[in-house]
Amino acid sequence: MNYKIILILLAMFLFVNCTIALSMDDSHIKYLMDKGIYSKYKFDKHYIPTDYELSVINYILRNTYENNIHKMRGENENVVYIQKNKENNGYSEAVYNKNGDLVTNSYNQGSFNYFFYETEPIKHFGYDMLPWLVYGNTSDDPTTFEERLYYYIWDLNIGIQTYIFEGDRDSVDKINFKDLPTGEKRIYQFFAYIIFNKEYNINLNENNKEKLKKESKYYFKYFEQIQQLLIK
Repeated sequence: MNYKIILILLAMFLFVNCTIALSMDDSHIKYLMDKGIYSKYKFDKHYIPTDYELSVINYILRNTYENNIHKMRGENENVVYIQKNKENNGYSEAVYNKNGDLVTNSYNQGSFNYFFYETEPIKHFGYDMLPWLVYGNTSDDPTTFEERLYYYIWDLNIGIQTYIFEGDRDSVDKINFKDLPTGEKRIYQFFAYIIFNKEYNINLNENNKEKLKKESKYYFKYFEQIQQLLIK
C-alpha cells in the first residue's frame, strides 16, 4: 500500500478515536460503568475496596501491557509499539504484522491514547480502554464487546502474573479512594469485583500468593474464574 495512503488512513482513524475520547469526562465513565454494557456485571457500587485491593489493582493495571487486544481474529504475531505524541499530548500506537507491515485494519490497528498505562493506569482504562471496549476502534470495527473483552482479559492476565511474581509492599502505591472522582471509583470497584471476587473458590491475597506463583495449574484455575465471570 502507498505510504501516503497509510498516513491518511492513520490520521482519519486518530481523529475519530480522539473525538470519542474528547467527548468523555468522569460522568461518562460512570455512565458506561453503571448504565452501559457494563451494567450486566452486578458489582457493588457502594463497595469501598481495601487499601490492599486498591494498591494491587493499580499495580496490575500499570503492568497490563495491551498486546493481545491487537492480535484479534488470528493475527497472533502482531507487535505493538507505543510512542509519546508531544503534538497531541498523548501516546500513539503502531502495530506491525509478522512481515513488518503496518496493520491498518479497523480492529487491530494502533490508536491514540490520552494516558499511558504505566504512569496513569486508572485514567488510561477510563478514557482509552473503556471507550474502546464499548465502541470498538472505529465505526466499522466488526468485533463485538465480548470479543474485545476476551482479548483484554488475556492482557490483564499479564498484569496479574506480574504482581504475583514481582509485586511486593514496596512496589505498590497507596491509593486515597475517598478523594477519587466517581468514575475512577467505579473502575476500582469493577476490578475489585473481578480480581478479588468474594465468591471465587480460589482467591488472590497475600496468604495465597506463593501458591499461585508456584503452581501454574492452580493459578489458571484462579484466572478461569475471571474469564467465566466476564464472558457469559
